[in-house]
Amino acid sequence: MQVRLVIRVVSAILLVVGVAMLTAVPVALLRGDEWAAVLGLLAASGITCFAGAAGARQGPTATSIRIREGFGIVTFSWLAATLFGALPFAWAGGMGYVDALFETMSGFTTTGASILTEQRADGVFALPWGLLYWRSLTHWLGGMGIVVLSLAVLPLLGTGAMQLYHSEAPGPDSGQLTPRIAHTARRLWGVYVLLSIAQTLLLWPRMDLLEAWCHTCGTMATGGFSTRFASVGAFESAYVEWVVTVFMLLAGINFLLHYKALLGQPREYARDEEFRFYGYVVLGSVAVVALALGRVSGSAGTTLRQAAFHVASMVTTTGFATVDFDAWPAVARVLLVWLMFVGGCGGSTGGGIKCSRVLLLLKYAGAQVKRTLYPRSVVNIRLNDRPVPPAILSRILGFSLIYLGLFLIVGFLLCVIEPNLATPVDGVAYNPIETAFSASVASLSNIGPGLGKVGPARNYAWMSPWSKLLLVFAMLVGRLEVFTVIVLFHPRFWRR
Repeated sequence: MQVRLVIRVVSAILLVVGVAMLTAVPVALLRGDEWAAVLGLLAASGITCFAGAAGARQGPTATSIRIREGFGIVTFSWLAATLFGALPFAWAGGMGYVDALFETMSGFTTTGASILTEQRADGVFALPWGLLYWRSLTHWLGGMGIVVLSLAVLPLLGTGAMQLYHSEAPGPDSGQLTPRIAHTARRLWGVYVLLSIAQTLLLWPRMDLLEAWCHTCGTMATGGFSTRFASVGAFESAYVEWVVTVFMLLAGINFLLHYKALLGQPREYARDEEFRFYGYVVLGSVAVVALALGRVSGSAGTTLRQAAFHVASMVTTTGFATVDFDAWPAVARVLLVWLMFVGGCGGSTGGGIKCSRVLLLLKYAGAQVKRTLYPRSVVNIRLNDRPVPPAILSRILGFSLIYLGLFLIVGFLLCVIEPNLATPVDGVAYNPIETAFSASVASLSNIGPGLGKVGPARNYAWMSPWSKLLLVFAMLVGRLEVFTVIVLFHPRFWRR
């Protein structure tokens, strides 16, 4: 690995993060935050920009980025962004550094798990407004990807940009719009910005502009951070819930399809097999959850809205909530957990295994059944009328096995190292196994809320520092599609 090249590119990306952090300072001034918070944000931004600028001056400027450098740059960029992005929480928010790391990694990976517990009289989290803005902005930057953003604006990434794009972009086949990857990145970010502006304007009539933007960040990035302790439910508005539901579903779709639709090709949605599968999953899940809730709720409109909102929130791995779905009937809770694993479409901002992988796994299983019945038959697995190469299927099988293995390992380790797992909360005892393993999938799939002590009405503040660091690792691995991080632990990766 060309270490100096990796340092140079990671530093350049860190500089982008530092400039983005600086935008929180005028927000803090306009909203009347205390000077200590303003100075904390200013100092954190200054140090981040200085570190990024200093590192960007090191190493070669025109060396091609190979696959090893690509994996290293992407992983270390997210780590560097988190390490420096945590400084505002520590200096302006008064958090311990482990808590600050947890909140920042949760933001950049669009997980939405939080350790915040205090709120003001109006239900807003007890943090300076500049810090609440930065907290949401980490979502927005991480949603489309800080590396993909850098591909759009930093020419020094040069001829190795393709390695970075495919290392960071979510999904088994993120696709490419144009021959030059920087153009692709700019177009994807253009769609992302356009949808973000549209949602902000739609939310603005029911909340102030800053909160509208913060909730847009949580929606379009499928992250789930809210400025309110009660999340989206705090606004008690059916209009807000439907707007957020629609944009969550849009964020869970491959952004290449949105771009083609904007170019006058809306039929591309219906032609895409993954999109159709995604639609069937959403509609079927809404129907099941609505029927389950209908037995305990009398209002059909409210039941349908709650079912649609939370199905969209779970399948896109956003993590917003309007009610405590952990108190719902068992069939609804189990279905929501299953949706956590499925996730959104490839090329979206959603997490999870991804619909395209799940669809191909189902097709592969069906093909094996057919081969068992007809051993001499030739069964071709196709997606969008194109044959899927065996190498892609092998990679998907390997990804799924590692993903499920990490889910089991993280859940097991939480059971071992977390001393507060079985401790009651407000006199209520929760199943420690349910809590541990739902926290595992909620972190690995970048969702945030799980079940039990990490349900939508609770948070992760009660966990020990080691448990939080374990979940920080799970968030990073899940956001970078497992292989990008895991490959760094292979001894041969570091050999010449």
